[in-house]
Amino acid sequence: MDVLQSLLTLKDRIRKSETEEALAELAGLLENMDADLLDEAYALQQQMNLCQQQSRLNLIDYKEYSIQFSNISFSTLRLITVAVKQLQNKQHSAVPSSGISVTDDAAPQPVSAVAPGEQPDLMQSGYAKMQSGDYSGAMSDLTGFLEKNPQSGEAKYHLANLYEQLGMWDEAVHWYSETLHLSPKNAIALNNRGTIRMDQLADYEKAYKDFNTALIADPNLLTARFNRGLSAMHLSQYAQAVADFDVCIQQEFQTETAAGLRGVCRVHTQDYDGSMADLKIALKADPDNASYWGSYGLCQYHLGNYRDAIEFLDRALELDPNQPEMQTVRGIAYYFLEEYDPAEQDFRESVRQAPGYAHAWFFLGLVYKMRGEPAEAVKYLREAVAQNPELAEAYAILGVISYEHDQFDETIQFCERALQIDPEQETAKEFLEKARAAKGSGGLWKKLFA
Repeated sequence: MDVLQSLLTLKDRIRKSETEEALAELAGLLENMDADLLDEAYALQQQMNLCQQQSRLNLIDYKEYSIQFSNISFSTLRLITVAVKQLQNKQHSAVPSSGISVTDDAAPQPVSAVAPGEQPDLMQSGYAKMQSGDYSGAMSDLTGFLEKNPQSGEAKYHLANLYEQLGMWDEAVHWYSETLHLSPKNAIALNNRGTIRMDQLADYEKAYKDFNTALIADPNLLTARFNRGLSAMHLSQYAQAVADFDVCIQQEFQTETAAGLRGVCRVHTQDYDGSMADLKIALKADPDNASYWGSYGLCQYHLGNYRDAIEFLDRALELDPNQPEMQTVRGIAYYFLEEYDPAEQDFRESVRQAPGYAHAWFFLGLVYKMRGEPAEAVKYLREAVAQNPELAEAYAILGVISYEHDQFDETIQFCERALQIDPEQETAKEFLEKARAAKGSGGLWKKLFA
């Protein structure tokens, strides 16, 4: 189990009231991540030990112990959330960038003036406790305020923000939704709900709708525009993503990151020169971003500069080896350079990481065909079509191999299947015609004209 998944499982332990055990595991995971976060984990462990000691000595009652235990649990949840975000931001190839929530809101206004000696407004006190890290107290006060003022959108918003800080995503989405029932044009609530849906729940379509609605409510909210570009990128709507990142760059908002993401998108719109110009800017600010190096390599690959592509893809895979698509592209570059041994290594690593990746199986079959090992080639090509029955190229090459072994009926079947999928598949067209001619002449046509 990797570190990210281990961090996420700790949240379940806290929900089961296993906070002490979760803290011990968290400290171990943070030893190789961040010294400041590790210090926070140690401080929470000390608080837990003190709380338990006071309870054993009857220095605090059960109610006070429960309050302290809850606050330590919530603080641990928040620490896990911070660690997860930090780790996700380092895994650039998997998540090129994270969405941005808006958290710098002004303190809530009091419902009425508080006279000297009176208790402060619960929403004000809840907000203040949240800012100071007293999450249990903040939740108690905000919930208490809502019981008395159930139509307070402001209190619901702060409660949503609290759950977001704690990394309790379903609860945060619920309270942002409750806020929006009362105030449908709350652009910040829309943006923040969209950020959770995009980064934590991978629900990119709903996230895109949230960011789009936020921009209708407030066209100048650059945070929502950046996030909409990122969600459009996840949805493969690259032209929309480029347009949004254009605005962010023009407004000098998250300039280097927006340039990098625009560069990644421009590869898919075949604007390779523009992509490389963007990626150069981004790499100066973030030289260890595997996604940027990989995208630069893709540009060189599409331009036919296979040796240069390999150089950039080497760097991307050095930073993040778990990239089966980039591994496959590097293998294809080696294949076109007729360097079949490193090509095979890349394709085998790709299918090890992603057994369902049909294109890697397809090119592995091509390697063996070029080596003159048709039986092995057929095995891997059949695996390719098993993983993706719509891969026309694989059927076409199976047809070629069948033709080379005078299996004309099989050639016709494979090539017809390829052309059902892609009527413009040139290899299938060529060998279908050859197989029909050879079959009609009893094989003499092939002997005369092969």
